[in-house]
Amino acid sequence: MHPYILGIIWALGRYVDRAENPNYRYFFFRHNRDYFLKIVRQELGVKNNIYTILRKGKIQYQLKAPDINIATLERLGWSPRWAEQRNYPNIIEHQDFIRAYLEIHGRLDTIIIRKRKSSQKQPRLRIYGNRYFLEELSEVLSAHAGLGVKKVQKTTNESEVSGILYYQSRSELKALLEYLYPPGIQYFDREWYEKFKEIVYH
Repeated sequence: MHPYILGIIWALGRYVDRAENPNYRYFFFRHNRDYFLKIVRQELGVKNNIYTILRKGKIQYQLKAPDINIATLERLGWSPRWAEQRNYPNIIEHQDFIRAYLEIHGRLDTIIIRKRKSSQKQPRLRIYGNRYFLEELSEVLSAHAGLGVKKVQKTTNESEVSGILYYQSRSELKALLEYLYPPGIQYFDREWYEKFKEIVYH
């Protein structure tokens, strides 16, 4: 399986299993854009169509994929999205996997840093996910993209499961951009890539 597809599965996939009905076992994907679902459908040969629903007044795209082998994913370390502990997958190639995950669960914006007599605009990347997964992700990004190891922050004071990684160094974000988007890559979200470039270089 292509690592980019694996990243989409880790970020969006939810396994539905009713043991009493073998025909009711599939991966379920939902997102507010159909881009990632189209890639899963195309790459894995999923026969089901992508369909839309109206959720809180907004269109969402959904896909049921019974063709994904859960045993294969479990060997890589898969656990349900809402599990107390989710591990980073046991893979060798990281670049495509991380790119897909960040395009789905990464938020790009700018913040204003105010000093005594001046203010400065600074880029910011926030990555959301399970705290255990993010701890391992930070280590992988440090080893492969040259970023500093970050401490996972809580999403709320009460949250013990989910967390956020913050990257706010322009030099680190440039290094991450170059690592994730080398020439010749097969899959990437062009919209997210263009926003990443704009925030880092302006």
